[in-house]
Amino acid sequence: MSGICGIVRLDRGPVSRDELERMAQRAVYRGPHGIEYYCRGSVGVACLSLDTTPDGTGACRPVVTEAGRVVLAADVRLDNRSECIAEAAMQRDLPEGLHAPGATPRDAEVMLAVLARFEESGPARMLGDFAYALWDDRRRELRLARDAMGMRALYFRVEPTRVLFASELKQILAADGVPRKLNETAVAWHLAGMQTPPGNAFYQGIEDLRPGEEVTVGHDGQLRRRVFWEPNPAHRIRYRNEQDYREHMRELLVESVRCRLRARSPVGISLSGGMDSASVASVAGLLRERGENLPALRAYCWAFSDLPECDERENSARVTNRYGITSSDIPAEETWPLIAYPDHGPHEDDPFFGMYQAFIERGLSMAQADGVSTMLYGDRGDLICGGDVNDLPGLLGAGRFADGHAELNAIAREAGRSRSAIVKRDLIRPIVLQSIPRPLLRSLRAANARAAGTSSGAAAHVRAGFLKQAGLPERSPVETQADYWRSPAQRRRYLHVFAPLVMRVATWTERTCAAFGIGFVSPWSDRRIAEFVLAIPQHILHRVGEPKRLLRRAMHGIMPAQAIAAAVKTNHAPLYDGALRERAYRTVTELLTDTHVGRLGFIDERALKGAFERFVHRKGPSVDIWPTLALEWWLRRYWFTSAG
Repeated sequence: MSGICGIVRLDRGPVSRDELERMAQRAVYRGPHGIEYYCRGSVGVACLSLDTTPDGTGACRPVVTEAGRVVLAADVRLDNRSECIAEAAMQRDLPEGLHAPGATPRDAEVMLAVLARFEESGPARMLGDFAYALWDDRRRELRLARDAMGMRALYFRVEPTRVLFASELKQILAADGVPRKLNETAVAWHLAGMQTPPGNAFYQGIEDLRPGEEVTVGHDGQLRRRVFWEPNPAHRIRYRNEQDYREHMRELLVESVRCRLRARSPVGISLSGGMDSASVASVAGLLRERGENLPALRAYCWAFSDLPECDERENSARVTNRYGITSSDIPAEETWPLIAYPDHGPHEDDPFFGMYQAFIERGLSMAQADGVSTMLYGDRGDLICGGDVNDLPGLLGAGRFADGHAELNAIAREAGRSRSAIVKRDLIRPIVLQSIPRPLLRSLRAANARAAGTSSGAAAHVRAGFLKQAGLPERSPVETQADYWRSPAQRRRYLHVFAPLVMRVATWTERTCAAFGIGFVSPWSDRRIAEFVLAIPQHILHRVGEPKRLLRRAMHGIMPAQAIAAAVKTNHAPLYDGALRERAYRTVTELLTDTHVGRLGFIDERALKGAFERFVHRKGPSVDIWPTLALEWWLRRYWFTSAG
């Protein structure tokens, strides 16, 4: 939404205002409501404000206390403002006159009060989406942090005499003397399934913070890293009555949606007929129906005429009609992948962008014309509540033998395998794994990873030699962290919720929304919901035979019954495959000819073109081509332009 950037001179030299302004101007679209600078001595920060709140509490401006000894720049949306204000006792922690008596404090002011009073535990006390930079002149140290669910990005570069930080990486590139050199490790992660972990920026010498991380840079340039929040693998929620799980889930989602509706009217929602976005829209509609002072809602729905099997408007209409939500259609025929190449492409920061970016941008353009301040997305809902997670051992351990038998049959049908094979894979194996001591289990998994090799997540056309040379670890950081979860089902859920690709999607969507002057919020990316779904039995949450069972039951009485029954996960692959084979064929062929990715040794261009042609003529399977297309497009646009 908003944006920040800044320079701290470790050598106590003066910060150049001109240099700071250049950094801010690289992301000027983040400041439609003003850009404010603080530049004094060896510290300079810029705050670019995109305030979507109705009362100005979301304004992004520098917060300066004690004659400039503490300076905070923050892009922040707090969900627990009242608790933070009460805990921090603001009138004692903030200097007199910072805000007028009786005025409502901005989120950034509340944040500073919390950080001033609680220091180490402060970041974990704040719920919501944020990224901040806090300079403490008394200690000569800079604190940088990013929210636990990775909804705001923050990049930084530490040099011998200065530290640079910014909401977008390209802002750091605008500073004097910052080299542009490709980080091939990040490239390798990208080609290995687009699972580039946070902390791996695509430019050498620049880092991005990991979700839930605070980095402190001392006066000597030394870094101290710490994770201020992560889910507790030992935390368990067990209720006697399944109804209690439903009520808990409902309460969390209602509160998450309510917090994200602290916005000017109207608020938009990217709405499909599936459970994730439809449940968000239904909750918002119910809250307004109850008389809560919340903004009006406008829905933007994907409309498929040529591919009726992809069209979900019949089901989304059940929600919009029930709650009187105005709805606009976005024609799929005008938003297919690679349409109007090269108009819809990657950002300078990294090569990741969604294959349906044209759809996202068309929806945002329509929302912008409608005066929408904030867009709600159902992102992460499928990973939070559904996905390929089954818990046969949990069902049988709970004595639900009939349910376990039904689930076994459902898994076998979906996998196309015998029940005995599923028993071995999904029952006996998880039970055995759960009985193995975790240190030994981690060693076994590491050995399996070594045997598989680092290229296991990459398509066949990606050169194994490049992946090895790039130095990818045997296992990704999220896989290593998931080992702390004893239950295989909960481990799988953790891998879903915190997958690196999920973080990239959040950063990409937030950045895309900001370019249209619109705030981005995702109710399913709420820390409280993540904690809950990781702590409960997975067979309560989701089953193959009853997908998203807990959410469906929690939505009874909120989402129309017909909409719940009809909500399914729709596969949009026909639009993607059709575009590559026909409408975008020439564009794809051009992107795969005389490639930079080939010349740099990242891929085997001949093998890729052969696999693509076999796919086009239906003589071979679908090829995982998007990561390579996105990377080639990015290299052409930002690294190897015709101008040099």
